[in-house]
Amino acid sequence: MSKRKKLDDILGNFEEDTTTVETPKAVKETSTETNSLAAQLAKPSKKKAKIRFTLDLEKPLDDRLTKTAKKLNRTKADLVRIAVDRLLEELEQ
Repeated sequence: MSKRKKLDDILGNFEEDTTTVETPKAVKETSTETNSLAAQLAKPSKKKAKIRFTLDLEKPLDDRLTKTAKKLNRTKADLVRIAVDRLLEELEQ
């Protein structure tokens, strides 16, 4: 028995404007590696978790980031985190 609706039923619902939103009853857990980014994002956490990632930057950009981090007495990760936060704020506006 298929849970998929026929295309005619779906199109009929749109024409009649009687669409309903169905929410999934149970979410299946997917098996992911424990250290992968997907696993860190998939697990609900009670405390604020750090997401670790690596950047593959071009050499000149990496050098600039290293020099700036040293000059500001920060880590490269701090500078990247600040930049990403600023980009996200701009995208939300």
